[in-house]
Amino acid sequence: MRKSAEAIRPLFLTPEQASKVSGLGVNLIRRLMAEGKIEYLQNGNRRLTTMQALWDYYQREKVPVV
Repeated sequence: MRKSAEAIRPLFLTPEQASKVSGLGVNLIRRLMAEGKIEYLQNGNRRLTTMQALWDYYQREKVPVV
């Protein structure tokens, strides 16, 4: 039985992967990580984040429509 590509999602995302799923630029993702606005895990030289960290950032930074 084969799993579809949609069923398999990585637990941790590189800035490039996070950029694709969030619609934010790679440089912005990296800057937000450096500023501590998006949580990440340092693995050697790589910074890895999660979908939950992206959602947390969206919830903190969203602006209500008036």
